[in-house]
Amino acid sequence: MTTISLHLLGALREVRAEELPPATSAHTGRQLRRVALELRVPAEQSEELEAELEAAAGDAGHPLQGADTNWSVSNNRSSYTVGARPDVHTYNLELQEAEDLNASAVEIGGLTLATTAYKEWIDDGTLVLTFVAETAGEASQQLEELVVARGEMYYDVIRRGVSDTPVRMRFGRTLWQETESGSKRHNLSLVADEGSEPSRPGPFVRLNEPQLSRTTEAAVANAQALAVLIDELQAQGVLPREAADKVRAAAISHKITEREARQFTRTYDLDMYWD
Repeated sequence: MTTISLHLLGALREVRAEELPPATSAHTGRQLRRVALELRVPAEQSEELEAELEAAAGDAGHPLQGADTNWSVSNNRSSYTVGARPDVHTYNLELQEAEDLNASAVEIGGLTLATTAYKEWIDDGTLVLTFVAETAGEASQQLEELVVARGEMYYDVIRRGVSDTPVRMRFGRTLWQETESGSKRHNLSLVADEGSEPSRPGPFVRLNEPQLSRTTEAAVANAQALAVLIDELQAQGVLPREAADKVRAAAISHKITEREARQFTRTYDLDMYWD
């Protein structure tokens, strides 16, 4: 047996616990402590305790605070005796050492991105992370090159403050917006699924298709046509047949490149997509 400290029901409490075999973290590879314990509380405090235990369950929870270690709830069973006086609820818990999974920076493709918001989780055995970062100047161009060339390319990714061991990851969703200062804010997702079987597309994967793709292609073509038109007007002052032909040619729809598609991941409010 051992003694651990837990902040429960508004106070830091010392409780007796049994050490269990450690668990290997799917995020960092560290060996995490596990303990089992029993809590007995009056019935009138059971609802408050259950809310605290539920909030501490899973990666996205709020761990129970301890003196030197925080704990997540990995298993929770409760019982009570009908008709007992006073009413007492008994909770049998398994707790696991909680990790701080908040990276201060993400390194990818030789580029270091300081994070202003960050979270990561395990999805069906696969590490997924999403974060918000701001870039300017050369860093913006470097990131742009990584994103537009992505395809199925995987990069060594280091999550500073979480793990210095590189993980092979690819880009998922890549949203961006321009700021008033001219820099760019990005909401980037990375997925570590190299070598895994491709998942079956969901039922809504082709929603609004092919209309959406055709609309996107036409929008890119129109933008290019406008650019060509402006260049010709500036260069010649008039619009001869040759210039008109160039405008018509530029307006023909085509399969867009990753660089052209990047314009459609721009948003005016990046925070709308952070939850």
